Amino acid sequence: MDSDESVNIFIKEKPVMAILSIQRAHSEIYPSKVSKQIDSTYSHTVNILSKMEENSIVKTQKEGRKRLLNLTEKGESYAEILSELLEIDGNGDLDFNEPGNSLDFLNDKEKAKKNKSGSGKRTLTL
Repeated sequence: MDSDESVNIFIKEKPVMAILSIQRAHSEIYPSKVSKQIDSTYSHTVNILSKMEENSIVKTQKEGRKRLLNLTEKGESYAEILSELLEIDGNGDLDFNEPGNSLDFLNDKEKAKKNKSGSGKRTLTL
């Protein structure tokens, strides 16, 4: 497994974008809004959010037919860590397609460490 694949096991684009979208919401945010912001299907977004809720990263609150989303304390911690890892433009918008905003920088760091130490084993602690 090359480092490109190994990074994608631990950090996936859509879940990262979902966490950051919830964190940066200036008003109430719902799964449909997150889905639009991260350019994902509604069903995929709901699956991501369900997994996050199962892991105490996101909590939902029913408001009529809608589900209001909030990050838990654990989710806020993750969002802060992810924000520090990623380059975010001056508007606070995140676009993985713009240079400097992708997860490629993790692959570059991993390759540099492998070349330096000769070992491919790395541990990521959140």
